[in-house]
Amino acid sequence: GDVLPSVLRGFSAPVKLVGSSEDEEKDWAFLAANDSDGFNRWGNGQSLYASLIFQTLRGEQLSDSKTPEYVFEAFQRTLALDGDDYSIQAYAMVLPSESTLAEELEVVDPVALHKARGDVKKSIARKFQTEIRAKYDELTSAMQSSGEDFQVDATSIGQRSLRNVLLDYLCAVNETPEERDAASALAMEQFESSYGMTDRYAALSCLVSMDGEESVVARREAALQKFYDDAAGDALVLNKWFGAQALADLPDVLDRVKALTEHPEFTLSNPNRCRSLISAFSMNSAHFHAEGGEGYKFIGETVTKVDKLNPQMSSRMGGSLIQWKRYGEERGASMKAELQKLADMKPISNDLFEVVSRGLK
Repeated sequence: GDVLPSVLRGFSAPVKLVGSSEDEEKDWAFLAANDSDGFNRWGNGQSLYASLIFQTLRGEQLSDSKTPEYVFEAFQRTLALDGDDYSIQAYAMVLPSESTLAEELEVVDPVALHKARGDVKKSIARKFQTEIRAKYDELTSAMQSSGEDFQVDATSIGQRSLRNVLLDYLCAVNETPEERDAASALAMEQFESSYGMTDRYAALSCLVSMDGEESVVARREAALQKFYDDAAGDALVLNKWFGAQALADLPDVLDRVKALTEHPEFTLSNPNRCRSLISAFSMNSAHFHAEGGEGYKFIGETVTKVDKLNPQMSSRMGGSLIQWKRYGEERGASMKAELQKLADMKPISNDLFEVVSRGLK
């Protein structure tokens, strides 16, 4: 029969292969589902997921495409894997990040890309909701049977990683009031029963993006307050608290970030705290690049303040605006305008001036 090679086995370097197969997606699906090399299984799965996301982004008729079938087959087989390499299984089920996908585009529409990736995630979550929940419950039972002691062996770490990926998928099914209530209840249950930061933060990351009904909002706010209270002033934990909110997928996330800059625990003079909120928001691509340019204005105003305190920090933050040529005419003009404001600022540090002047070329 036909032989399908698994190329670059044992590699972990970022090598990009250009294939010549007539049905490349079918090959990716087979390797993503069957390859015994974990890295290759992950890499082929990423290529397959990316293909479906880009088709969705372009508005293609997926009913005429075999890609969804290939994606579902690869995901189902990965979910059903029977073994103890939970970490590889978890990585293989995560969709490519928006930043990774954006690298493949000449002109990026972050809002449309975010929606396309979200639509693919929802379609997978809906199709395999029963199987995902069963695996989630299985892992929960296995972790609970090991006792209350926090385990740091490879198997336990992998189980936590996989369960958190599954929780993320389950929380993606959230289009009706009943679904939002069920998703928030599940995330809150994990948040309250977790012994370690990994599981608790994963649950919090799901909850902060939930909105709608009173019960859903109540769980979100309760989790945020509990996380903050339990931090007891610990700087690293508080950074996570700020970061989770800056990365939330909520329509008013910018207003929330602005409000958090007035929080007693926030200060622009602390580089790590500044990164956890301001820089994290600039990585929340769909909201940072939202139409109207308010995200750019916020970053520009903040960089102006930070430059007086920490030029190295302000130059790194200003770097979020220098790729303006990749974001279309309207977004690009808004980003460039903020860069020009920074370049015209007096006084301006040498560090920041170097970055913005280079970005304006």
